[in-house]
Amino acid sequence: MLTNAMEQNDSPESLQGNQRFALPISKLRGLSARARHSLKLRRITTCGQLLRAAATAEQRQKLSESANIDATELLRLVQRADLARVNGIGVVFCMMLEDLEVDDVGKLANQDPEKLHGSLKAHNDDNRLARRSPTPEEVEDWVTQARQLGEVITY
Repeated sequence: MLTNAMEQNDSPESLQGNQRFALPISKLRGLSARARHSLKLRRITTCGQLLRAAATAEQRQKLSESANIDATELLRLVQRADLARVNGIGVVFCMMLEDLEVDDVGKLANQDPEKLHGSLKAHNDDNRLARRSPTPEEVEDWVTQARQLGEVITY
């Protein structure tokens, strides 16, 4: 069973029109060909399907065992699928957020946008991961979206 946030905000009916949930899992960084194939055999090809199948620790354990996917790899994919629910967070910005240990929507929702922006800017200045850092307005929007979306993943 998914969390109440998933049931309220992202029910199967509401997900059908949500393009972020239709994002193919093949777009997620770190998805191995073997894991993609194994998930595809289980009819898990989108971020929404992955979140519905593996939002809880118990679901992830069962899927990890049945699909023969490393549990840590599966958790990271689920977290990336969760962050993909936020418009404006692509592969590079997702990687930057993960580097700062903001690896799911719940953690993003708990951030102070101004502090997070400063951390992202400093991290990008030090590591040159992206051509540009996210703007303060983008980070504010991400945090606002995360707060509205609610948590889906449980640990």
